[in-house]
Amino acid sequence: MRDLTEKQFVAAMARNGFAKDERLLNGFRHHDLAEPVFMTMTIQANGYRAALKAALESLKQIETARTRK
Repeated sequence: MRDLTEKQFVAAMARNGFAKDERLLNGFRHHDLAEPVFMTMTIQANGYRAALKAALESLKQIETARTRK
């Protein structure tokens, strides 16, 4: 499967509620996550598609934890 471009990655993150934090290199913020999400290492190791998947998995884990309470 072909990897995403940086532009596609940023657009996909925005569609999923993440805002690019210009003060952080490859950092994104989401209103449901207390800390910013840093994607630099994930992007370097696995590419943009895997970084997007990791960010969405973080959101899913938060949502699951909320529903269990």
